[in-house]
Amino acid sequence: MKQDLPIKQDLALFKAFSDETRLRILFLLAVRELCVCELVSVLEMPQGKISRHLALLKQAGAVGDRRDGTWIYYSLTGSPSALFDRLKPYLESGSPGDDPLQHDLQRLMSLAEEGVVCVPNPAYTPVTSRN
Repeated sequence: MKQDLPIKQDLALFKAFSDETRLRILFLLAVRELCVCELVSVLEMPQGKISRHLALLKQAGAVGDRRDGTWIYYSLTGSPSALFDRLKPYLESGSPGDDPLQHDLQRLMSLAEEGVVCVPNPAYTPVTSRN
């Protein structure tokens, strides 16, 4: 990705942001890093579908991953481009009034508090409000 022209990086980011499922994943990753099984639980979608979307987000430079034993955690990356620098605050601020995204965030908090997600994250602090 780093060898691509800036316009190709921007096009990849626009493509990544243009799908509802990928946008929902990005909003969730703006809260904290997550593993695939957590995203599957929150979004109630098949693992293969989530993995394909994460691969596209990773290819666009919006998402990075880290391995911890057998688990792979995904999170928003640093700054793959100036465009991402401008889009990242949008993700971090949440999407006020958007019911599906608010539902996702509430579901993430509920599953984490109940210990239902497959890997508890001790660094996770529930977000009480996304203003």
